[in-house]
Amino acid sequence: MKGPVYRGPALPGFAAKAAWSLPSGGTSAPGVLDLRSTLLLAKDAQGHYASTLAEGMLFDSDAAAPLTLEFRDVKTGALRKALKVRAKTVEAVSWRDGAPAVAVTSSTTSESDGLTEAKTTTTATLYGTDGSELAKVPSYEHGTLLDGYRVEKAGESLRLTPVGGGPSRTVTCTGTAASCDYDAETGAADASVAHAPLISGGYYAGFLNASNYQTEPEQITLSELATGKQVWSTADAKIPEGVELDDKGHPESEEKRILRIADGKVLVGWKAGVSLSSGSWVHAWYDLKSGALISSYKGPAEVLFSPAGDLAARDVVKFEDFPGTAVWQTADGKQLWEQQDGEHALDPVRFTADGSVLYGVTDDESATDTGLAVDTRTKKVLAKNLPEESIPSVDTATGYGYVGTEAGLFVFAPA
Repeated sequence: MKGPVYRGPALPGFAAKAAWSLPSGGTSAPGVLDLRSTLLLAKDAQGHYASTLAEGMLFDSDAAAPLTLEFRDVKTGALRKALKVRAKTVEAVSWRDGAPAVAVTSSTTSESDGLTEAKTTTTATLYGTDGSELAKVPSYEHGTLLDGYRVEKAGESLRLTPVGGGPSRTVTCTGTAASCDYDAETGAADASVAHAPLISGGYYAGFLNASNYQTEPEQITLSELATGKQVWSTADAKIPEGVELDDKGHPESEEKRILRIADGKVLVGWKAGVSLSSGSWVHAWYDLKSGALISSYKGPAEVLFSPAGDLAARDVVKFEDFPGTAVWQTADGKQLWEQQDGEHALDPVRFTADGSVLYGVTDDESATDTGLAVDTRTKKVLAKNLPEESIPSVDTATGYGYVGTEAGLFVFAPA
C-alpha cells in the first residue's frame, strides 16, 4: 500500500512509520468504523471518504446517497471487499455473541391519502466484517441493535427480540412506578439508581425495586440470554467491606453499577455511603456460578478499562470536580499510581491494546485541551501537546492504531 507520508507527532506504543495510509480525497479526515481486524470506510460518488460523525456513526444523510463501502485489512490496508450501496446512515452495531457488524439504512415513505399522515419506514441491512449480508431489520431505529437483539421499549421495561427469530427476553423491572431505560450511546440499562450493561458476556440485566417509592433496596439481576434464567443478583451478594450499612443491614446508598463481566465473574461498584464524594465507592468481584465474593477494594464511580480488562483508570464523573486519574490492577485493586496536587488533571481516553500506554487529554489552562501519553506502569510522560485528533484509535484485535488527518488515514503497527 502506498499513500501519503505521516508527518504528525510520534505516537508512543506504535511504530514510527505508518504501516499503510490512504489519501483523504477531500478536505477532512477519513472516517472509520472499527470492525475488529477490519476497518470500514465509505467513499462517496466523488471519491471522497466520509468523515466520522460520532462514535460508531460513519455516515448520516437526510436522503439516501450512493456509497462504496471499503472493507480493509487492518494490518495491510488490503481491500477485502468493495460494496456499493445507497444509504441514509452507516453505523456500527453488534451481531450475535458481540461480533462486530455494520448497519446500512434506507427509507421508504408512504404518501398521505388525505386522512392518514405520510409515514416513513427505515430498514437496516446488516453486513458482517467480510461484507456479506447478515439480515434485514425493518422499522429500524438508531442504536437499537445489540448482540443481534432488537432493543424495544415494553411499557416501563425493555424487550430483547433476536433478529431472525427465537425467544424474546423481557428485562425485569419491578416496583411501584418503576421505569427502566436503555442508553444507546453507552449500551447501558438504567433504573432509578442502578446501572448495568444491557447485554454483556451472554447475560442481560434486570432490576428489582426499581423505583424511588420502594421500601426495599434497588437490586440488579443477571440472566442468561440463551435460557432467560436468572443466575445472579446483588440481592444475594455479600456486601463488601467498606460499604456503610443501615440498621437493617442494607447499604446506606442504593446506588450501584455493574462495571464488567468477564471469565465467569462480575465486577460491581457499590456506593460506599450517602456522601456525594466521587471517590466513595467499593469495587467487588463475584463468581457468577457460586455467588462468592472474590475480592474488593476502593474504586471510583466511572472507570476506563484496558482492552484486556486487567487495568483500569479513573474516568471523569459529570458535574463533580475531577482530581485527575489513577491507574490500578482490576483483579486486586493494587494501585500503580495516582495523580497528585499540582498536576494537570488527565482525563483518560484509551489504552493501547497491550495496556502499556495510556492516552488522555489534559487542560493546562490553555484555550483547548491537549493530548498526553503516559507510561501506564510508571506515569512517565511519553508525549505531550498532542492535538486531540492525533490521539490514536486502537483496533484491539490486532493492536494496530490509526489516526485520521486532512491528509488521509494512517495506520500504525504496535511497537
